[in-house]
Amino acid sequence: MPTAVQLPVGKALTVRAAADAFLDSLRNPNTARSYSTGVGKTAEQIGEARPLGSVADDEIGEALELLWGTAAVNTWNARRAAVLSWLGWCAEYGYDGPAVPAWTKRLAVPDSEIPARSKMAWTGSSPGARSICGRRRCGGCSTRPPPARRRSSA
Repeated sequence: MPTAVQLPVGKALTVRAAADAFLDSLRNPNTARSYSTGVGKTAEQIGEARPLGSVADDEIGEALELLWGTAAVNTWNARRAAVLSWLGWCAEYGYDGPAVPAWTKRLAVPDSEIPARSKMAWTGSSPGARSICGRRRCGGCSTRPPPARRRSSA
């Protein structure tokens, strides 16, 4: 007589399988490259072979603190956002797993030393100034007056 096997409730994945599935779902290669650092190192820190459902929220927070707690503010925010997106994706697709704890807050970026430029300074010396490429909205080219028109001799 066959025995009944109790199946787990919800979808179960290992930490590494969940991380790989998430990273593979990202369409933009730049996002995938950026997120792979935060998600990959966090997965390594908490244990890649563990079931994702067995990881506690505080373990995620501790891994973030250990890996990037002393990093620059923008690095902290980027890595935290990547892990937040990963775990949100897991929840959205029905995989059991932790969440980023509330105590791992996004940090405010300190004031920049570079002053903000006015719109006039960015687009050129006057609203009608043309740049080398001929576009009025181009601020990356050096601005100069348009070339003089040639007169036809006909």
